Amino acid sequence: MQNGSDTRLRLLDAAEKVIREAHGSLQISVRRITAEADCNVASVSYHFGSLEQLGVATARRVYRRLNQERLAELQAVIDRAAPKAPGVHDILRALIGTSVRWSLDPASPYAVFLYLNRLSSLSDKPEIFDEMVQDITHHRIFADYLGRAAPWYDHGEITWRLAAALGVRSQFTRHADRCAVLTEGQIGALDAEDLIDELCRIIAPMFSRPDQAVRTLAPSASAAGRRSNTV
Repeated sequence: MQNGSDTRLRLLDAAEKVIREAHGSLQISVRRITAEADCNVASVSYHFGSLEQLGVATARRVYRRLNQERLAELQAVIDRAAPKAPGVHDILRALIGTSVRWSLDPASPYAVFLYLNRLSSLSDKPEIFDEMVQDITHHRIFADYLGRAAPWYDHGEITWRLAAALGVRSQFTRHADRCAVLTEGQIGALDAEDLIDELCRIIAPMFSRPDQAVRTLAPSASAAGRRSNTV
């Protein structure tokens, strides 16, 4: 006999699968999810209250996985740099790497975040999204290490720059088609790891010493070489 926690877990697994495989939000429904989970339709209301709240719970679980991967990558960076502190580029790579990789991988759960964005824009219950919006514990960890790598900025300045770095990342993960047009197709020539390196190269000067902050944004030699080889 299956208990309530088993049913709840099956619904979360099914919701993630349905969202990931859906072609448009109209394909994400209670009936489709409960059929995938082998549950009755009423189970969504019983365990989550609504399809919208199931979507939020699914995104919250995926977000925890993403943050675990981020922090694991950060720890690897810290271990490699020991006994010194890691540099800005490596910290930024750990910060944005997982999101970029997921956004470019159709098999990843990144579609859950896109679905959540749609839900939040249409919802008449914005408070149900508050927990995810305010979950910045992992960001504070990155801010701490960025502060050590760029001690010429105080904590407030570091967090402003961290927020800007995340904005750059989101432009490329959420609006890839627009970015491809703006860059005249250049990002299409890069794989995930190259794109992460290029974004870090662009973001890193925000954390440079104020008297060294002016940097040319011409493509790095290695990236330019990669692109020229694809022509």
